[in-house]
Amino acid sequence: MDFLLKLFKGLANEKRLKIIEVLIEHKEMTLENIVKRLKLPYKTVARNLKILENAGLVTSQILQGIAYYSLNDTPDLSYNRNLLNLIRVRLKEKKE
Repeated sequence: MDFLLKLFKGLANEKRLKIIEVLIEHKEMTLENIVKRLKLPYKTVARNLKILENAGLVTSQILQGIAYYSLNDTPDLSYNRNLLNLIRVRLKEKKE
């Protein structure tokens, strides 16, 4: 699948946007903490995190058997940075 199609598929769901917003606010979180924060079923969050990972928007690392998720916001991924910045602006506007 084309890179841009994966990116837009990753963003084409309200639950995934909420996951991204939570990761913007908290930088790095476990699956369990995201579930608690969003009050969504475990399987729903896990499935949507996998879609975000496949789209390249989220990365995970496992430390001592616990997966930690964060945004894939590295400088060499200009598409990601631009889209995530747009979501940051949207989040800021929602708070005002």
